[in-house]
Amino acid sequence: FGYRSSGLSPTAVVLGATIRMVEGDPQLSKARISEIVTWRRNNQPGGQNAGSVFVNPPSISAGSLIEQAGLKGFTYRGASVSQKHANFIQAEPGASALDVITLMAKVRDIVDAKFSIRLHSEIRFLGFDETYGLEGLNTVKSH
Repeated sequence: FGYRSSGLSPTAVVLGATIRMVEGDPQLSKARISEIVTWRRNNQPGGQNAGSVFVNPPSISAGSLIEQAGLKGFTYRGASVSQKHANFIQAEPGASALDVITLMAKVRDIVDAKFSIRLHSEIRFLGFDETYGLEGLNTVKSH
């Protein structure tokens, strides 16, 4: 396993795992966890989101492209591009998965039109197919 890589099929869904841990210094672990939590609170939005939604292209971050396109706060129904970090989409209570996916497709298309860079989804969508206009957004057909 590595960052965005594994020996698993791209359509596999992991439902559980067994992890081997090595005992460490509890104080160092607590300090490191505190650093990570502080960084996330300062740099990433809270609320309902699925984390980063687009993979960073080789030359520039997806969040930077989305921000340069003027899309922070851009909204579709119950989903909006985060004001805190443009590569996060936040869902309001009652928002549907289709709201989020549609917003992602709109953001992808606007960034492509402005910069000729096609963003690719970091999220895999189960149960959605190309009929939703989501080509290139990592849909996995359900069986």
